[in-house]
Amino acid sequence: MLMKDRVRAIAPATVANIGPGFDVLGLALDGPYDQVEAERTEDGLVTLVDITGDDGALPRSAQDNCVGAAAQAVLTTFGGPGAGVRLWLHKGLPPGSGLGSSAASSVAAAVATAAVICPEVAAPGLLDATREGERLATGSPHPDNVAPSLLGGLVACVVREQGRVEALSLPVAEGLVIVTASPEMQIPTEESRAVMPDRYGLEDVVANMSRVAGLVSGFASGDLDRIGSCLQDRLATPYRKELIPGFESVMQAAMEAGAVGGGISGAGPTLFAVTDARRKGAAVGAAMVEAFAAVGLPSVARVSPIDARGARLVGPDWTPGD
Repeated sequence: MLMKDRVRAIAPATVANIGPGFDVLGLALDGPYDQVEAERTEDGLVTLVDITGDDGALPRSAQDNCVGAAAQAVLTTFGGPGAGVRLWLHKGLPPGSGLGSSAASSVAAAVATAAVICPEVAAPGLLDATREGERLATGSPHPDNVAPSLLGGLVACVVREQGRVEALSLPVAEGLVIVTASPEMQIPTEESRAVMPDRYGLEDVVANMSRVAGLVSGFASGDLDRIGSCLQDRLATPYRKELIPGFESVMQAAMEAGAVGGGISGAGPTLFAVTDARRKGAAVGAAMVEAFAAVGLPSVARVSPIDARGARLVGPDWTPGD
């Protein structure tokens, strides 16, 4: 593959912890996207030149930003002597929303860096580098946002021997639509994890395991009834929902408007719902926004097909929707 000196990569938002698939299942959304430009240098350094779209909220130093960590991991693993990179980050995702903001930045940085340093490395080979970005941003290298953002579609993250993580791309039927409603609040990942217990009863664990199997089958076949019934979660949602005002009423509104089920996206506060048509999705999104407003929370709804392509290089004139 031809190496270029400067490229631009995009990486999509994601919904992780889908229903019963805590820390295992994630899927990529067709927008919004983070963008990273990378330019090869020969100074051996990772330099974060500029960030736009974040209202000044993110660290400006490459050493303190997840894009720098992901790029450095690519250089350490694949770069030759003196190989360096300059980065420009444009945020399309709101930080702290539960849509995989740091994951999208990390993935776009890894893909862009690889394109100017080691273009022969395929996307699956960059998974560990993207997890280093998540480690810096959240304190844990959890893979269930970075994997679908990197690979696209529905992904299961399997922990193998010695902690090695393998990302498995799973089939998804055409026509499924994901609706997200993001209220104007933030829930730090560490806070959402802190409310969960250290131990669970066997009955709850078995229930979640069986629903993961059913959910994977439902996504593959497009069986909406199966998807809806198997989105129910007994490990994370019963505890995390207490951090999101109006959770029950928002999800009830989504169901009444035509969703088959849903839950908390990632660590929250974004909630997601599944349906089978954009037109129906618009009604679901409007109902979720209205329900959040009833508890005093402005919110933004997005209706997204599933992005089957994942992170990729784009031209300088790329705009969302291309």
